[in-house]
Amino acid sequence: MMTTQRISSPLRFISLLLGLGMLFIGARFLIAPEIAEAGFGLHYNQPNYAFHTIKGIRDLFSGLLIVLFAWSHFRKPLFLTLLAGSVIPFADMLVVWQTPGSDLPAMLIHGSTVVALWILCYFLAKPVPETGNQPSANDKAYVKLISSVSKGPASVLEFGILPQESTPWHYHELFSETFEVVKGALTVGQENQTFTLRQGQTATIEAGQKHFFHNASAQECIVRVSIAPGNRNFEEALLISKGLAKDGLAGESGTPKNLLDLALFIRLNDSHMVGLQKVGEPVFKLVADYAIRQGRLNHLRAHYTTAHHDMNG
Repeated sequence: MMTTQRISSPLRFISLLLGLGMLFIGARFLIAPEIAEAGFGLHYNQPNYAFHTIKGIRDLFSGLLIVLFAWSHFRKPLFLTLLAGSVIPFADMLVVWQTPGSDLPAMLIHGSTVVALWILCYFLAKPVPETGNQPSANDKAYVKLISSVSKGPASVLEFGILPQESTPWHYHELFSETFEVVKGALTVGQENQTFTLRQGQTATIEAGQKHFFHNASAQECIVRVSIAPGNRNFEEALLISKGLAKDGLAGESGTPKNLLDLALFIRLNDSHMVGLQKVGEPVFKLVADYAIRQGRLNHLRAHYTTAHHDMNG
């Protein structure tokens, strides 16, 4: 399935940069071997030119393969190549680590490359939204802006959470959230505890507290969330995400399928990741900046948020 799916522009751009970077590294090992050896993180009194040639040819081949697959929109071959190829920087990291007099920063660069490849593979493995008319899902993407920050101190929205829809662990720096379950049940994680809210029950997540929510039931859950202080970007994030879901452009977990939309949602929502996922924040920041420059945010705002805010002042 992935072989015939086009690669989105940001993923293709990142993959092409990666491939071109590999071509540069490979060429440098052949043309300027001593400099390349130091950049790799190894230091020998007598440079091993056989090693330089082997490393250079390997990187030239890897880079050329990545560039060709990305340029030709061969999604599945690119995904498999990057996933299998992540073994190479991992092994490089171990080689540098175990070599006396090796360079610690270079070792960390090799390790970071492994993580970056895995993140890229994660998004390449996600299905691409199909073009054309999408089935209507008015009853499955419910959202209502009850009170906007433009009219008061808080943002209040009511929205539906589908069965198995969830968020990863995250936190917000700019505001607290108070969840009230209007219908159904919602599993909430807050710091070191997990509990289930039922109809009429509430929970407040303070700014800086890590949390998640998950509708583990078989029925839709309706939740009213109050943001204090109010935040226009948060309002837009929720309206956009539900609008994308309505148009079939979000997965079962509620996550936007398009990488640009996902990065913008994270930006607007003031979501900060925790644990291993935090290494992806710089990538999402770059993608969000790119999406804004390309006008994607203005398009989403015009398409999904204008009518709601017009009705709420």
